[in-house]
Amino acid sequence: MADLKFEINIDEVASQFGEIRNKVAKDLKNGVQSLATMTHAKTLELATTELNSVSKIYKDALEFQEIEEGVWVVSLNSKAMWIEEGRKTGFMEELLTVESPESKGKIKTSKDGKKYRVIPFEHSKKPSEQTKKAKELTDQIRKVLKEKKIPYKKLELGQDGSPKLGLLHKFDINSARIKESHKDEPLKGIAIYQKKDEATGKVSRDVMTFRVISEKHKDEGKWIYPDNAKYAQGAKLMDKAFAWALIEWEQTVLPDIMSKYE
Repeated sequence: MADLKFEINIDEVASQFGEIRNKVAKDLKNGVQSLATMTHAKTLELATTELNSVSKIYKDALEFQEIEEGVWVVSLNSKAMWIEEGRKTGFMEELLTVESPESKGKIKTSKDGKKYRVIPFEHSKKPSEQTKKAKELTDQIRKVLKEKKIPYKKLELGQDGSPKLGLLHKFDINSARIKESHKDEPLKGIAIYQKKDEATGKVSRDVMTFRVISEKHKDEGKWIYPDNAKYAQGAKLMDKAFAWALIEWEQTVLPDIMSKYE
């Protein structure tokens, strides 16, 4: 896990103000909290502007909390470390070792002792969260759904007017294999679900396909990350946000507080 840790010695700064040190300390504490909040927002902003199709994965993995009084931490969990730190081309090993938004299914073991996992692919994401190829596939899905008179995002309702739940449709769409090594066409096994969030009561609609990754695929040259220079280097958004926070503290937050006591 990568952390952005803000730890400013408030007592040391406040001690310079004698009788009003407690008042200064309170303002400094509020300033640190404000800076931490702004830095969290800045990191989310960077994810939106710089990451495109993987921005949601990064944002979902970003956490923000006060671990003790006056100490705030913006952290990124392991689900998105490959975005932050970079990754080399090769087998998608982490899909069989760590939890991630792309791999919600449980890791299982086959009869021959190989680990495997069912990977869901969502085709109903926002365009900003999709790659160019994913958008092309989504456009193809939308066209076929229109022909079948099946809504793409609009909820389907039952006779009583309430949203239908569960698997509503399943079919194949003819589409060219993205790679020769792929066993199936990318749009084979389109499944449309509607599910209800028990906490909020909101019903969502998802267009999905599912594929299986197995340890044996490593030797077969399948499930290989492309040689992408951008992902190899890593986004380094935490570094950028930290540098921004330092400047914001030194040039804006701290001077604004100190100006009250000149």
